[in-house]
Amino acid sequence: MRNSRVLNVIAYSMLSLLAMLQLAPLVILLMISVKSISQLGAKPLVPTLPIYLDNYVRAWRIGIRYGIVNSVTITVAVLVGNVSLSSVAAYVFARHNFPGKGVLFSLILGLMMIPGITTLMTRYVLIRDLGLLNTLWAVILPGIFGANAFNIFVLRTFFASLPEEIFESARLDGAGHVTIFTKMILPLSWAIISSVSILQVLGCWNDYIWPSMVLQRLKLRTISVGLVSLFTNQNPDTPAQMAGSVIASLPLIILFFLAMRTFIQGLSAGAIKL
Repeated sequence: MRNSRVLNVIAYSMLSLLAMLQLAPLVILLMISVKSISQLGAKPLVPTLPIYLDNYVRAWRIGIRYGIVNSVTITVAVLVGNVSLSSVAAYVFARHNFPGKGVLFSLILGLMMIPGITTLMTRYVLIRDLGLLNTLWAVILPGIFGANAFNIFVLRTFFASLPEEIFESARLDGAGHVTIFTKMILPLSWAIISSVSILQVLGCWNDYIWPSMVLQRLKLRTISVGLVSLFTNQNPDTPAQMAGSVIASLPLIILFFLAMRTFIQGLSAGAIKL
């Protein structure tokens, strides 16, 4: 019993230390975001008064105001399109037999092994030839059609694990593929779809390289590109930069807290099925 208590104390101590190490950068970020430049120079890692909220105004005006609207638009469009296509493809692979199914699924899995950086130039040439440079479609379309191999793999594995009996009963009652998919598959898979969706949102919201290549106009910048523009200013305004980072992080933090339970359930379900 005593050994068990000692182990529990050690475990909780280690977890607390890890939590503090993870939270420390966020605390420092918040502290710097409300300092003046003189306060930052004198006491960079110590809370100071008064609090300067003007940093958030400058960050919003210089690099965030256009970016957050564009990022929300792109993220929502990519999320709906990508997850919808991935769900349909996963359903087909999980519940239908057709010639070449195994080979085609293996090719899709093979796409997961190809680093995305290696296809940047070919994608850029394609978007340029389509005349989509400096439009939001240049980010939305590749996001929908070019980054769903992982989603298909995870959703297909989950769909294939669902009991076949319920689908046989539905077919005997006259249900077609659309009814089975929308009325049975999607409700039963809500947790795993939510988890995939959150991961999709994170990847799209934080993407920098591709938007910086195809979106050169100021009013089309995404929030990640806008943040980098703050950091590359000739006269660095570190408090405003930190304030911009806080603003950019808030939507993701709010999303995680709203969907935390569903996200954990989906990860647990996916881990069990895999």
